[in-house]
Amino acid sequence: MKNFLAGFGVAVLIACALIVFLQRQAQDKLRAEDESMRRQIAQLKADNEKLSNFAAQTKSSPSLPDDQFNELLKLRGEVDVLRRQVDDLCQQTNSLGKLREENQQLQSRDAAAQNQLDQIAAEAAFKQHRIDVANAMKQLGLAMRIYAGDHNEQYATNFDQLKDELGGITNFQGNVGFDTFDFMNVGLVNDTMPDKLIFREKAPRQISNGEWERVYGLSDGSVQTVKSDDINFTVWEQQHSPPPGQ
Repeated sequence: MKNFLAGFGVAVLIACALIVFLQRQAQDKLRAEDESMRRQIAQLKADNEKLSNFAAQTKSSPSLPDDQFNELLKLRGEVDVLRRQVDDLCQQTNSLGKLREENQQLQSRDAAAQNQLDQIAAEAAFKQHRIDVANAMKQLGLAMRIYAGDHNEQYATNFDQLKDELGGITNFQGNVGFDTFDFMNVGLVNDTMPDKLIFREKAPRQISNGEWERVYGLSDGSVQTVKSDDINFTVWEQQHSPPPGQ
């Protein structure tokens, strides 16, 4: 399960990077095409205006020699070609506008997809952390029972006393440290009280649905993840602790 979640997280990050890369590439291409078309239209319009002025001047002349008349016809033909090219470029510009609109729609869909991927990645990371904390708590519970077996059924009162039972580790898997947990009911609980608390996760975590959860370790080595509508777990903790004065 952990390998699947880790692999899924990597896949999500790769998908996010690919979406951003493709989106930027499409935008750069559209900007370059837009600029190129604008330059071509401006040049064609200038050439068209120059040729039109020249044709108008020659048309107003009283008479033209044959060679000049033929040149005029040639120029008029070039003017028509330029006009058609301008019309074609205008159509392409309109198409570019449609492409730009489609690109904006694509960006909106990409943003929504990116947001969904971010939510999936965050949820996967949250679940993985929950698993890592629960596994660390199980190791602590087992270490405590081993310690009690070697110390006249008395439980440890701090983490330093459990170093040998934990194999000298400094962090649990998932970079979960000892500072993630609190000792509970120190000196009050032993293995004759299997449903009483000996460890808890220091800080409760809020779930996506608004609830809060916290991981606990019990005297029998079991682990429980407790949920609450608010951040207060006092009532549940009191129910699984020795009565005051015992």
